[in-house]
Amino acid sequence: MGVPAPQGIATTLSANGLVAVTWTGAALGILFTAIRIAIRLTQMKCLLTDDYFVLLALTFLIGNAVLQTLQAPHLYYLALDLTGPDIVYHVTLYTRYEFAIIGVFWSVLWAIKGSFLALFWIISDGLPQYRRAWWATTIFAILAYIGCWFASVFTCHPASDYFKFGKCMKPIDRRGSVISICYSTAVDIITDLLIMSLPLRILWNARINSKQKVGLVIVFSLGFIIIATAIIRAVEISGKAYSDQAALAVWSIAESSICMGSYTYGSSGFNPDSYNRNASTRLTRRSHTASWSELALPLQDRSIYHNLDNEIYEQNVHITGGHESAASPQKKFQGSAEDYELKGDIKTVKEFSVVSST
Repeated sequence: MGVPAPQGIATTLSANGLVAVTWTGAALGILFTAIRIAIRLTQMKCLLTDDYFVLLALTFLIGNAVLQTLQAPHLYYLALDLTGPDIVYHVTLYTRYEFAIIGVFWSVLWAIKGSFLALFWIISDGLPQYRRAWWATTIFAILAYIGCWFASVFTCHPASDYFKFGKCMKPIDRRGSVISICYSTAVDIITDLLIMSLPLRILWNARINSKQKVGLVIVFSLGFIIIATAIIRAVEISGKAYSDQAALAVWSIAESSICMGSYTYGSSGFNPDSYNRNASTRLTRRSHTASWSELALPLQDRSIYHNLDNEIYEQNVHITGGHESAASPQKKFQGSAEDYELKGDIKTVKEFSVVSST
């Protein structure tokens, strides 16, 4: 039986070419991240949690590029010279690097998902029903990520033979490789769809302007680009993990770089603070039984209330000079609001009403 001829991308793309592709993707990730950070610091003067997830993804992307560079000589020896005298050495090192590269690859994608989730956490502040959906999606994403690692380990049976030369070439191992690719792609897409569905009710029900809604649609629609890339990668490498290792490397680099670049750059100008409902939520929850100085009124409008003839009914305690004096249940003060403000006194008021004269 003759030795099988080299096949796949390795026959047309050199090892140096693969390294160049790898670092081009990393360079784009660095560029888009720098743009994002610069815009955030310029507009908001600080970084938010979603920005730190982007930086984490960039760290993984650069780490992936380093590992891919170290693996390239062993990958090409395996792809082009299956009968070489050093095949055992190169296959062993290729396998070790590949295990780490696959894990780092998924870490890039899930760090970006983490950034999406961190962004929605800010947007959903004050909306408990959305927070519950957020928790469900986050738990699913974490479990799916852990499952990707397990799926990678069990592409070899038994798993203890993973790094042993020639021990993971059985038919069950090949089926395990296909199952691993299908599983990881499926949970990748499902997680993206769950994340993209989170803001749908906000888009329709929230009182935000059209510009804000468009911004929200653009950011969360970036998931479609990531999903499309994941599908293309799965189709291109399915069944080729053993026969075309260079294709597996190229498509993994492509998906992680596109995922990183599209989200990082596409959401760089998005300001989540414009969706913060804290101020309005706190305002509606404030007690209406407050003193004049506590009312959430614009300064320029307060003069209106000082010009009203009114009757103020005190129903609590009036403290003068540090001593408590009892007040009658319905002690009435005539005059303006300014007349009622006693200089140097501390007034504790639970309820009051203003009756204006016509």
